[in-house]
Amino acid sequence: MTATVRVTSEDELHDWLSDKPESWAQVIASRVALRVLPLIGSVTEAKFSGKMAPERRVISVARANFMSFVACAQRSHKSINAAAGFIDSADASDAYAAFIAAYTAYAAYASGDFAAADLAANTAAVAARINPDVIWRSVSDDATWLKTTDESPPPERGALLLRQPLWQGSVPDWLRAAWSQFANSSLAIEHGFQPWIRWYEALASLDDGRSLRPVFSDALALRIAIQPDEWWDRPAKEVNADIANWLREETASGDRPDPQQDIAEALDTLPPQQPAPYLFDWRDGRMEVLPPDALPEDGGIAQDYLDETREKADDLLEALARSNTDPTIARKVGRLREVLTERAADLRPALVDSRSISVERLAKALDNPQDAAEMPARILADLGDLADTARRLCNCLPALWQRDAERLANSLTPDSASALLHHLDALRDGIKDADIIGPDVQAAFDTLSEDSAEPDADDVRRRRIAMFGLTARNLLTALLRAGKDKLVEYVRNAGKEFYPEFVKAPAKLTVGIGVNVAAACLVIALLGTTSGITKFFPEIERVVRILEALKAGEGKPPAPPASTEPPLNPRTPRPTAEKDPTRPA
Repeated sequence: MTATVRVTSEDELHDWLSDKPESWAQVIASRVALRVLPLIGSVTEAKFSGKMAPERRVISVARANFMSFVACAQRSHKSINAAAGFIDSADASDAYAAFIAAYTAYAAYASGDFAAADLAANTAAVAARINPDVIWRSVSDDATWLKTTDESPPPERGALLLRQPLWQGSVPDWLRAAWSQFANSSLAIEHGFQPWIRWYEALASLDDGRSLRPVFSDALALRIAIQPDEWWDRPAKEVNADIANWLREETASGDRPDPQQDIAEALDTLPPQQPAPYLFDWRDGRMEVLPPDALPEDGGIAQDYLDETREKADDLLEALARSNTDPTIARKVGRLREVLTERAADLRPALVDSRSISVERLAKALDNPQDAAEMPARILADLGDLADTARRLCNCLPALWQRDAERLANSLTPDSASALLHHLDALRDGIKDADIIGPDVQAAFDTLSEDSAEPDADDVRRRRIAMFGLTARNLLTALLRAGKDKLVEYVRNAGKEFYPEFVKAPAKLTVGIGVNVAAACLVIALLGTTSGITKFFPEIERVVRILEALKAGEGKPPAPPASTEPPLNPRTPRPTAEKDPTRPA
């Protein structure tokens, strides 16, 4: 008789659990919900008309999953009775994720009046509506582990199973993509969901092969789980702020020294590149300059993007009028279209930027498997295309970055301006030998350095230095975002698996190791230089401070391993007209 358990339906799972310890049903239910938790972003979608605000829905789903996990892991069901009254507030009409979370919270502590096996089987069946093969295979894996492990007596195996990876193989790509979409969403950042994000990523081992490492100690996890409904019913930002503060207190006390938590949170909240004289992107393993953003009298490239944005918005509005889609989409696209004047010179940059952000967020919220199955593919594609083109238009409007340049320039004294320029020039020199930095990026830094060195009135000079600083901020942002995973890995291993020598390695090796490794290496190599720049940009300064503290105490790193990736193909040459960056206005 084979030891492998194979279940493919609600009835089969119920029958298998019927003579097993109650804790087995509870932990299977909890793990089912945790596997589909990446779909938590679905409860923020505009088309759902539940009773809660989006951030409240996310808190509801997170709380239900967290309670069931803590109850099973610590076998503390009696301490978490709040889950009983809570499940009704996890509005099942909002999304599958909320429905599954409510059932999981119930099944995790159920005993006596209700059979845990019934609720666990039903939870799995609901989750299986999302992807039957994936869900039933993972449930079968859990059942097999519970049946065959000899690490503990049967009643205690449930808690041990929670410490095992959620997936025997790789995390399904569609779940990984859905989680990335939520974790990097403006809602998650603005409402402070980073502690939850770190908890789940550590628990789910989204990076294949990474061992599980709890973010919360058992004491802190229980403290969060037993909070009364009145505490949970506050605004999501306040709830999350309390959790973040408790975690910081625990870390500061020495109970959980975890710089990995700090660096991950700092990188998670890092904003994207902002309007500046130059913006950057990656192509064939190298950073390159995005199209010039100067706006000549005839509108230049901004006029071209404006014409394209107007046309795409009109086409999308026509398609939406013929479709049966949520009117919110047409309303937000229409509001953007209202501020798109015929001439680029007549645009009001702040309004265009604000309404473009609304369209971008909408396109991102709808980019998920569930909406892809329910909405016309053309509308989703056209919405994403409109959002991308509108953002390129915004990046062509000097008023947006000139405003930031003026603000930074006004904050500089003659001495601080000179000190900032010194560090900016050092950054320019530091990227010259880095193969992942394309020649047009280096030429842009040379241009800005030359302009900043020109003798002129003090206010003009400070403004030029500020423009240089905004561009450097974008370069550092691009490097940090590209190297995020490797920087977290560096912090986790305290320098043992990180190789700054890569920056000085031969060009082919540097390109061949991949953008994420090379970008992270360059960030570490430039720490001494960038600290004098990032003090003007707090969102980046936090990351740099954490890395500097670790680098100061690191030992000599080992020699770099041989590249496991083949060198990338040579870059596609730029058109002749784009080879030299345009000097900013």
